[in-house]
Amino acid sequence: MLALPHIPTLGLCSMLASLAFFGVFVCLWVGQREEGYYLHWAAGSLIYAATIPAFNHLSSHTPLQDGVLYALLSVSTHMVLTGLRRFDGLPPFSPWLLLPILFSGVGYAGPALLYGPDSAPCRIGGTCGSALAMSIVGGTLVFGRAPQPSRGRRIAGAALLAYIPGFLAAILAEAFGRAAVNMAAVIPLVSDQLLLAVLNLGLIAMPGERAQAGLREAALRDPLTGAWNRAGLGVIAARLVVLRPERRLLDRLYRRRGQGGRGHCPEAGTDGAAHRQGMAVIAFDVDHFKAINDRHGHAVGDRVLAALAAVARDLLPEPGAFLVRLGGDEFAMVLPDKNLAEACWLADEIRQAIRLTPDLPAWTISLGVAAVEPGDTDLSAAIERADRSLYRAKAEGRDRAAA
Repeated sequence: MLALPHIPTLGLCSMLASLAFFGVFVCLWVGQREEGYYLHWAAGSLIYAATIPAFNHLSSHTPLQDGVLYALLSVSTHMVLTGLRRFDGLPPFSPWLLLPILFSGVGYAGPALLYGPDSAPCRIGGTCGSALAMSIVGGTLVFGRAPQPSRGRRIAGAALLAYIPGFLAAILAEAFGRAAVNMAAVIPLVSDQLLLAVLNLGLIAMPGERAQAGLREAALRDPLTGAWNRAGLGVIAARLVVLRPERRLLDRLYRRRGQGGRGHCPEAGTDGAAHRQGMAVIAFDVDHFKAINDRHGHAVGDRVLAALAAVARDLLPEPGAFLVRLGGDEFAMVLPDKNLAEACWLADEIRQAIRLTPDLPAWTISLGVAAVEPGDTDLSAAIERADRSLYRAKAEGRDRAAA
């Protein structure tokens, strides 16, 4: 027969583990002082480590004392959430965060005043408060909106949610008088031996994941304009379901060949096919860009490219459209769910909008538009057709769009 768990021993193990992670978070913060969320997580570990022995070493338990200790347990849990909010660039504290903390303290102290300290009703009330705090914080980590996907965030949230079945078991054991020991203390402390490490390791993984994602995105973006580079184009294009070679999907991309004639863009509404959904590409570059560099200097040329990218990015239709710098002064805009006429309309919007850029010499752009056609298994053929249309626009006098 298994011996009953020894609560002081379990408490000591949980306290030492929390102190260890407190030290880890402080060391991480010392190396990166601007990352203040480490201090929130360190404070949560320290509060938990201090609260556990306080339960065992108080010479006399009063409703107020134990109510404060249960509230501190919820505070330690909520420090995970305040750190997470700071990690996401949000204000760390919000008034509503006080409600579960107050619920934990009152949930214990209220029944304790009626039934006496350390009675089953007060342990149930305090445990319900702890379970509520765990549910709020764990649910936010797992299901809350995040700036970017994070396995560490989900792991930490899942660890907190994994405490909930133990809390429910403790509540049921106390409610039906089946507890040979203080189950409201034993079950959470037993859960700590596995879940406390999982929680904190998940938190530690989050900054590394964000840094790795930042490096990955930096490698796929042009540093001057912020547009995707050719490597980024390859990654994004590979994710476009619409480019998979199943015939059923490619049929949705069908465009009537020769639509609108050569050398100019069709007007929306002139052909029923113009309203059918597909995918289009706009290629564009700066007219006489070398002359701008030679006359005004490369710094002005860079400002022209940055202004062009900013205008194009502001006009990107959402969702799914993206901007690519193909090289030099040439860009491409990929437009899922846009037909040829709609892409031509957008091309003209870009051409007109760059005239409003301030503090730059007069400059114009030429654009070429093409639709992704049946049989295209990637974007390269459509970009090549858009590029040919771009050079046709230049041949016809520049400062125009051709399809």
